[in-house]
Amino acid sequence: MTTKQLSEKAVWSLGWWNIYFLIKFALKFKGIIGFSVLYNFAFFSFLLIPVSHRGLRIARNCIGIVIGLWLFYFDSFLPPLNRLTEQLSQLLQFDTLYLLELASRFMSLDIMILSGLIIIGYYFANQIFRVTTLVMVTMLFFSFNHTEQPLSVHAKVPQVKIEKITTLEQELSNLTLPDVIDDIALNQYRKAFFDNEAQKISTLHSGLNLEHNFDILLLNICSVAWDDLDLTGQIAHPLLQEFDILFENFNSATAYSGPAVIRLLRASCGQQEHTTLFDTSSNKQCLLFDNLAQLGFENELLLNHNGQFGNFMTHINNNLGIISPAVDLENLSPYQKSFDGSSIYRDASVLNQWLSQGSQNDSRPTVTLYNSISAHDGNRIIRGNTGSSLISYKQQQKNVLDDLYDFVNNLKKSNRNLVVIFVPEHGAAMRGDKMQIQGMREVPTTAITRVPVGIKLFGPNLNIQGDKVKISQPNSYLAISDLLGNIIASDIFSGRAFQLNDLVRNLDEVGIVSQNQGTTMMEVREASFLTLDDESWIQYKAN
Repeated sequence: MTTKQLSEKAVWSLGWWNIYFLIKFALKFKGIIGFSVLYNFAFFSFLLIPVSHRGLRIARNCIGIVIGLWLFYFDSFLPPLNRLTEQLSQLLQFDTLYLLELASRFMSLDIMILSGLIIIGYYFANQIFRVTTLVMVTMLFFSFNHTEQPLSVHAKVPQVKIEKITTLEQELSNLTLPDVIDDIALNQYRKAFFDNEAQKISTLHSGLNLEHNFDILLLNICSVAWDDLDLTGQIAHPLLQEFDILFENFNSATAYSGPAVIRLLRASCGQQEHTTLFDTSSNKQCLLFDNLAQLGFENELLLNHNGQFGNFMTHINNNLGIISPAVDLENLSPYQKSFDGSSIYRDASVLNQWLSQGSQNDSRPTVTLYNSISAHDGNRIIRGNTGSSLISYKQQQKNVLDDLYDFVNNLKKSNRNLVVIFVPEHGAAMRGDKMQIQGMREVPTTAITRVPVGIKLFGPNLNIQGDKVKISQPNSYLAISDLLGNIIASDIFSGRAFQLNDLVRNLDEVGIVSQNQGTTMMEVREASFLTLDDESWIQYKAN
C-alpha cells in the first residue's frame, strides 16, 4: 500500500477506536454517562489526523489511550478526578485486594456484556460499511440535541421552579428563597442555614442536676443506613423493633467516619460546617462528653479496632480527651481483617467484656462511646468465604445487628440503669447510583446520610406508660444531646411513671445539609443540590 493510500485510509477510518465511541453512545442512550460534544469531537478529530509513519501512529494511539480514559471518566457522572487525588493518602493505606475490588466496580457485568456485543457487532459491520461514518453522523446528532452534562464544578444548576416550602426553611429568617432556585439562592440558603445552626445550644446547659445513677452507652456503628438495610432485607431486624424511641429521618451530615464521630462528640451545639470540625479550639460548650462530665458522668471509650486509620483516635482525643479504651483488645481474638489489613474484633466480644467489667464497678455513672467498623466495606471475615462485596457486606451487617440484638437481651438481664443510643456514623453506599459507584461516599447523598438512630432504656424501676415513639421529622446530633437533657431532667429511673412522648418534646429539628471535604449536599424543597466548589451547584439525580 502506498503512502497516499495509507493516508486516505487514516482520514476515513478510526479503526478499532470506533468501538470506543460506539460504547460511549450505547452508555449515553442508557443514561449511564453524559456526553461532552466539544471534547469528544476534538478527540474524534485528533484520531482522524492522517499519519503515515508507523512510529507516530503508535505514539498517537498511546496518547489516545490516556486521553480516552480521561474523557470516559469526564463523561461519567462520577465526581471529578481531583476528588480522588485528594483522598490518595488514605487510598494508599488500603490493602491490594480491596483496591482491586474497588477498581472492578467501575465495570458492571451489564456494561461488560454490552461492550462485548459491540465489539462483535463492529467486527461484522466493518466488513459491510464504514463504521466511522456512522460514528460521525451520531456525533453530529448529539451536536444538535441537548445532552446531559457530566458532573462538573463548572456545571451551573438550571433554574428550578419549586412550589413547596417547608416549615424549617421558613424558620431561616435570614433567607427567603424565590420560586426560581439558582446558584445565588442556594449559596444564600447554605449561609443562612449555618448562621442559624451557630446560634443553637443544647438543653444540657440548662442547669440540670443528676438525680439518679444511670449510665449512657453510645453505639457509634459504621456503614449502616436505612438504604443499606433496605438493600440487605434487614429493615425489620429485631434490633430496630427493640428501640423505645426511633429517629426515622436522622441526618448523619457526613459520609465519613472521622467527621461523623466529631459531630457526635460535639452534639451539644448546632450543625457545624465541615471546615470547622478539625479546629481544636472549638467552643467547649459543644462537647457532649464534657457537658455530661460536669453532671457527674465519667468518660469511657470502646473500640473494636485500633483507631489508626484516618487519624481516628486523634479526632476522639481532641473532642473527648486523651483516654485509653476500657477493653484491651489484645485479650480478644480478631474476627475480621479491615480494608487496611488491621484486625477487627467481634462486637459481641467487646461489648460483653465491657458489660462484665462494668458490673464490677458501680462507683460513678459513666458515658461510653463505642465505635465499631465491623460493617465497613472491604472487611474480610477471617477464615470465612465471604464471596462478592455485596454478599460479604450483607453477612457483616447481619453479624453487627445480631450481635447488638443479643447484647440488648443481655442488658435486660443485668438490672442496670442504662440509656443505649444506637447512632450509625453513615451508610455503606452499597447500592450506589449513576454518580457514585458501589461503596463510594464522596458525595454525601441521603442514601448514605439518612441513618436509623434508636434509643433503648434499661432499668429495674422503669415505669414507661404508652407506646414506643417514632420520629419522622428531620433531626441530627443536637437532638441526641437534647434528648439526654430531657432524660436527666425527667429522672425516669426513680420509678415514677412517664411517657416516652415527654422525652422527645422540643427536640431540635434541622434541614438536610451534608458535607464532606469540598462537597456540600443540600435538600431544598424536596430536591437535592450539590456543589463541589462552594459556588456553583448542580441538581443531583441519583437515577
